[in-house]
Order: sequence, then structure tokens, then C-alpha cells
Amino acid sequence: MAFDFGVGWVFVGILVLVIFVVVAMVKKRQSMATAVVTFVSIFFVLSIGYVFIINNVQMNSFSSIADGTKIYFNWLYSAFEKAVDITSYVIKQDWIANSTAGK
Repeated sequence: MAFDFGVGWVFVGILVLVIFVVVAMVKKRQSMATAVVTFVSIFFVLSIGYVFIINNVQMNSFSSIADGTKIYFNWLYSAFEKAVDITSYVIKQDWIANSTAGK
């Protein structure tokens, strides 16, 4: 039974592996900063790979890569807007405990 991985996912996997190797080689005493950089890098690589693969962005010309980049930043902006909406909704809630709940 063979797995059918697309070329895009193989490329994303190689990039993630390269990031782990580079971070491991450069790791010093700043383990917290290294962890943050690692997670942010993995997020960007996986999210760019996801958006490019889902939208069938071909990486054979500069114009198609530029279009894919525009799609990615629109997706990222939309995700940020949704996070802001959820955060503002949570902040506006009445989080005071019900004083009659224990009686």
C-alpha cells in the first residue's frame, strides 16, 4: 500500500525538517526564544503550504507565486480578523459569578 503524497506536501515536510535542523544547530541559551521562533516558523511553513496547495498555486513563474502570496496574506488577515472578533466577544461577556448559584 503506497501513500500518494503530493509534491507540495513533500516540499513542506522538507522545509519543516530543515527548520528543525537549523534551529537545533543554532540553539544556545535562549531556549524560549528558540521555541517561539520554531513554532512561528512551522506555522508559517505549514500555513503557506496549506494555502498554496488548497488554491492550486503553481510555483513555475513569479506572477503565480505573487498571486499565491496575495492569497496567503488575505487568508492570514482574515484569520487575524476572526481572532479579534472572538477576543472582543469574550471580553464583552459578563464574567461575574452568579451570586445565587451556591444557595
